[in-house]
Amino acid sequence: MSTQDTNRPRRNKAWKLFWKKVRSPLKVHREGGWLLYFWHGMGVVTWAKLLARGRFDITLNCVPNILTVTIWAPFNSLLYLASEMIYAARVKRHKIETAPVFVLGHWRSGTTFLHDLLACDPAHGYPTTYQCFFPNHFLLTGGAVRKWFNVFLPRRRPMDNVPVGVDRPQEDEFAFANLGMGTHYVTLAWPRHGPRDMDYLDLVNLSDQERARWEQGFMWFMKRLSCKQKKRLVMKSPAHTARIKMLVKLFPDARFVHISRNPLAIYPSTVKLWKALNSVQGLHNPAQDDPWLEEFVFSVFETVFKRYEEDRQLIPEGHLTEISYEDLAADPKGVMKDVYRRLDLGDFVRAEPGVDAYLEGQGEYQPNVFELPEDLREKIIRRWSGYIARFGYGDAVKGRTTP
Repeated sequence: MSTQDTNRPRRNKAWKLFWKKVRSPLKVHREGGWLLYFWHGMGVVTWAKLLARGRFDITLNCVPNILTVTIWAPFNSLLYLASEMIYAARVKRHKIETAPVFVLGHWRSGTTFLHDLLACDPAHGYPTTYQCFFPNHFLLTGGAVRKWFNVFLPRRRPMDNVPVGVDRPQEDEFAFANLGMGTHYVTLAWPRHGPRDMDYLDLVNLSDQERARWEQGFMWFMKRLSCKQKKRLVMKSPAHTARIKMLVKLFPDARFVHISRNPLAIYPSTVKLWKALNSVQGLHNPAQDDPWLEEFVFSVFETVFKRYEEDRQLIPEGHLTEISYEDLAADPKGVMKDVYRRLDLGDFVRAEPGVDAYLEGQGEYQPNVFELPEDLREKIIRRWSGYIARFGYGDAVKGRTTP
């Protein structure tokens, strides 16, 4: 074999490595699939502040999406001004007649399932995906623009098998991010930098001015939702589980449903959730969140549980009920009938046709199943022992496989 033949494989290998290195900044890494940036709902100032907070630490593979947000942000600002000119006075006169229902529970504990079931009631309103992604002007653009937006949504969420749609119930925390309010969801924009704005998880360590400003923004969104829908609102953000004090202050007659789940299922599912969101929403990619993600999931869970245990006593008698995901999954209608009875939400017969149709449409859904290493199982059981004892998961955590 000649020297030229011997060197050719080395040159070929070097060439492949070179092109791999050159092309890597353009490769889009996605955990679980594709999802539209929800940052597309931001106005110019909020978007500029978000970019500045991350010191413009973008990667080339995110530039196309970043450019589309940058192009669209001025339209959001103009549409906001137009919407406020038309609707601000009407909203100011509007009163929220019936106190909302708040779905409480940690991420991946079944809050979306519960929220969807409550939203089946024709007497209930709820924030939709469009309203949460474009909170600045949904009163003005909720017609034709809303339908156009649906084209850019995937059929199912990247972190699980739950369907996605422009008019489906959505988590209001996304609206807070787009409005420029404080939320730890800004972590999703710059996952390589680690957690941000964690004080907004429970609002406890905010100054009086910061807390008042946050409450004002919250009510701004709530009043516009109520003015649009004129129904009892059903709201869901897992972070609200740590904000009971604020929610009771603003809505003394509110109802609350807390849902729990086996923590051995919550932990891996939450890690998967954050890895997916960090990937699809990050302004740099790949997210490289491994150094901080595990401790983040543990500590957020502990904060949420601690605040819930401390503040649930502030909820008036008969305004809070607790259920488990396991019971809800086994007997959705039976559990929901009990929720309606305990919280005095009216006759469940009103909601039953919608619930039946929703459950029939869930035929394809299969929850994720996780196998946990023994050392991780032990760590979860040790660190979340209070939750395990409080919600009766002592026997369940002895199993090997967690749904």
